[in-house]
Amino acid sequence: MTDDALRSEIFFLAYHLHWSWTELMDLDCAERQVYVRLLTEQIERENARIDEARRR
Repeated sequence: MTDDALRSEIFFLAYHLHWSWTELMDLDCAERQVYVRLLTEQIERENARIDEARRR
């Protein structure tokens, strides 16, 4: 993983979950990526609900 990719992951999780840098860096890379995927999926579901509500 590149430094930029790691920074992006850490920023994304810290921004949305309010976890500290230390907490995030203590996660193993695969586990951190699972949280990124889960959070991304949650945000996409919420955005889809908002879009649907706007169309009504």
